[in-house]
Amino acid sequence: MDQKSTDIVEAELLKELPHFEMFFNRIGFKRIDGSVFGLLVLAKKPLTSEEIEEALNLSQSAVSLSLKTLAHFGAIETRDARDARDSKAKVHTAKEDSLQIVASVFRKREEEYIQDFKNMAQRVLDRSQGDINQARRKRMQSIISTCEIAESVMNFVITIAHNKSREGHENVVAQYDAMVKRLPKALDLIATTTGPLADITHSLKENFTTALKNNFLKDTIRKQ
Repeated sequence: MDQKSTDIVEAELLKELPHFEMFFNRIGFKRIDGSVFGLLVLAKKPLTSEEIEEALNLSQSAVSLSLKTLAHFGAIETRDARDARDSKAKVHTAKEDSLQIVASVFRKREEEYIQDFKNMAQRVLDRSQGDINQARRKRMQSIISTCEIAESVMNFVITIAHNKSREGHENVVAQYDAMVKRLPKALDLIATTTGPLADITHSLKENFTTALKNNFLKDTIRKQ
């Protein structure tokens, strides 16, 4: 790596980029998106498109497309470059709040995918009448219940991310951090609940998610 690239990120840290690439690829993005995002996460400063191209040895078109994808899902921020000779120069940086990125992906991609799949299962369920289709009905009901669990979790993350992002509300952030520490135990409790999947799903949707969101807001307001 040359001195110019070292000014962007340490050579030792650059070796971690394949982990970003692999993770992004596993969750349905292109490996290049993970590489660009990883570089921006590790970079010592905001980077121009040209700096990204040089550091990763990528074409202008590839970097441009990746930046558009990352911006669409709220993973990066782009602003005018300071002290730039070119008035059109832009610099890019990775957002610090990973929860906001996850919430954005949920809103713009996963919600639609899960809703479409749940709608399909409901159509099949409605058309599967009679004892001969009992097994199929159970499978469709299980798919619907599973989709509803996923929707509840996504709605929870989206709501918390929204509340956490409110400017000037330090107590919101503090309450969020406290909730994160309690969340694993709450999830373990639900996971060990005995009973039909549909009952567990109903409990998650009607009690768990709502209670956590309400307690979050209630504690936040009380501390302000």
